[in-house]
Amino acid sequence: MSTTTIDVDETLLAEVAAAAPAVDANTAPASAVLLQLAQRDLLHTGLHRAHETLRPSVDVRPAAELIAAIAEECVSSAFSVWAHRMVLEYLARGHRSNRTAQLFDDLSAGRRVGATAMAAGLKSLAGLGEVDIIATRVADGWSLSGPVAWASNLVPDSVFVAPARTEDGQTLVVWVDTEAPGVTIRSVAGLLALDATASGSLRLEDVAVADDQVLSTDLAAFARDFRPAFLVLQSAFCVGLIRRSLAEATEGLRRGDNPALTGDVQQLTDDVTQLLETWHRLATDVSSGTARELLQLRLDASHLAGRATRLEATLAGGRGYLRTSATSRRFREAAFLPVQSPSEGHLRWELATLPA
Repeated sequence: MSTTTIDVDETLLAEVAAAAPAVDANTAPASAVLLQLAQRDLLHTGLHRAHETLRPSVDVRPAAELIAAIAEECVSSAFSVWAHRMVLEYLARGHRSNRTAQLFDDLSAGRRVGATAMAAGLKSLAGLGEVDIIATRVADGWSLSGPVAWASNLVPDSVFVAPARTEDGQTLVVWVDTEAPGVTIRSVAGLLALDATASGSLRLEDVAVADDQVLSTDLAAFARDFRPAFLVLQSAFCVGLIRRSLAEATEGLRRGDNPALTGDVQQLTDDVTQLLETWHRLATDVSSGTARELLQLRLDASHLAGRATRLEATLAGGRGYLRTSATSRRFREAAFLPVQSPSEGHLRWELATLPA
């Protein structure tokens, strides 16, 4: 049962839990949960009229709690939801066009799947590299060439959002069909966890992008707009993993000689309580958080997920060491978080560059 503070359909969560072993074994796609959410009209909560003139809500609690609740059962599924939701956020916050509005509707209804490929853009803004995709002006729009090092939700007929730099120094943000001529997907298999997230790299060779696919011509301003929601919602799948592992660790105190670890569980509980207070506050108004608060939240959530899953594994004993156990799955899921963009190195770099 979910420990979320906002009601989430228990039938949905039961379905996610039932599918988790197959998703973990990569015999079922993580993105299957998107259609389940679309059928319940949950994919675009808080963004209902984003393709008109209204701004998205700064209160992302419903979306954050939904992602967290799903992560309590399956981080791969929650990660897929997060990536899809971020594409909706980009469309909601970017330039509007009839095609963008139609894409927003298709993504909201689960007819198409969204993939966020903004890592290179965020790294470039932090001074950690350059945007690799080059945009060349052509008569009817832009021609894009270059690599995307990593993206997920790369299923058939998906769409990704990525940055591209022009010859005159602009950095665009565009959406691109994965099946557009010139787009090549190189899938990656054998991941420690999240193998069912359809992850891989992309290569673009003279890919045509029309002007109405451009969401922004100013990456820095666009990132300032979306990044608070990006980090709060990304922290949500960490939060779900933390809550579930903490609950399992607390239950594990009842077994064998585990009561000796009561102090460890209590310390983790106290630290999680503090994190959740910050997360809830920032989710209520993402515009209220400073850059330092938001980056620190994401870093702390990753660290606590690692601690929580290790403690759960310690208290579970031999049964948690089975590869197919839920405890083992959560342990492997947590191992992904330090390398998830923004990685721990990226987060620490940015925090070090901010004024004290």
